[in-house]
Amino acid sequence: MMVLLLMLSIGVQAQIPEEVKDIMKKCSEKMKSDNGLEIDLKLHVGAVIASMDGTMKMYMKGDKSFSIVNFKVKGHEMYRETGYDGTQTWSYEKAVDKDERDTLTITKGAQKKKEKFSVDMGLDKEYKKAKLKTTDKFYEITFTGPLTKDMPKKSIIRIVKDTYMLHQYETKVSIASMKMTVTKIKLGLSDNVFTFDQNKYPNAVVVRK
Repeated sequence: MMVLLLMLSIGVQAQIPEEVKDIMKKCSEKMKSDNGLEIDLKLHVGAVIASMDGTMKMYMKGDKSFSIVNFKVKGHEMYRETGYDGTQTWSYEKAVDKDERDTLTITKGAQKKKEKFSVDMGLDKEYKKAKLKTTDKFYEITFTGPLTKDMPKKSIIRIVKDTYMLHQYETKVSIASMKMTVTKIKLGLSDNVFTFDQNKYPNAVVVRK
């Protein structure tokens, strides 16, 4: 039984080409910095009922993170901040309607899950198959056959050939699709970016967990 499981495991891993693994590894290394990383993104989320366009800023340094997501849907603004300073997670959501109040949720302890719009640079370890397409500017890799139910059935990532920096990521979950396009990458961040200051949200209802 153990030999059979080992053979099956080898068979699954063999469907991810070595070239894809190498490209993903180089991209992952380029997208990391001991001094921190700032990424600006354009977002598009499409669904049956409506589509949304917006922007996102992501800051990462070690295990610390901070992100700002801003969407506009049918004349309404959806604004959210999420941060983790190494000891606690906070999430601020701006009220959509004027009659509602903003919400600030503070959770003590280690961060339990990734930001909803984060990019997973380890996709080659979470899918069974990958197909590589090369264009003049990009490596386009399509991943299919997720190893867990939590992963989308298909994810596509585009990486700049000359720099191995991330350019675009798109996927589809249930009836919604999402596309993230990188507009700016900056290396080097101050630790002040990840400092939580509750005074920045004076009108928010505070929820502590």
